[in-house]
Amino acid sequence: MSLVQELRPGRLFLSSLDHDSEIVASITALAESLGVEVGAVSAIGALKRATIGYYDQETHEYRAIEIDRPVEISSLSGNISIRDGKPFLHAHATLADSQGNVRGGHLSSGTVFAAEVFIRELCGRPPTRTHDPTTDLFLWSDGD
Repeated sequence: MSLVQELRPGRLFLSSLDHDSEIVASITALAESLGVEVGAVSAIGALKRATIGYYDQETHEYRAIEIDRPVEISSLSGNISIRDGKPFLHAHATLADSQGNVRGGHLSSGTVFAAEVFIRELCGRPPTRTHDPTTDLFLWSDGD
């Protein structure tokens, strides 16, 4: 196990995002404006369109899955930590279309129709994302 870090529960926030805003940027900006450096995020609502991704472990590249139609956010789960000195959102989403067909993956972007976000702040030294040469991803480290 490369990182285990004990944190304490902090503040809790509920927020609705602006219509037509970009969901990842909006949640990131919200965390930054509230001073949340580490926490858990969940959300429900609907997006006008979205891009999710799948990380190809062999090529070390994200494969984009474009969803160019309205979808419900069945589930959005993620975390906030520090990358390049500021709050960074890492989120995965399960999105359902009008027929109930579901697609899921790493949430890259999405245009908000309506979205309600819950942020649970965690207090203590936040993990920092640093480049991991094995996976070519930015993973948590203790900053040392």
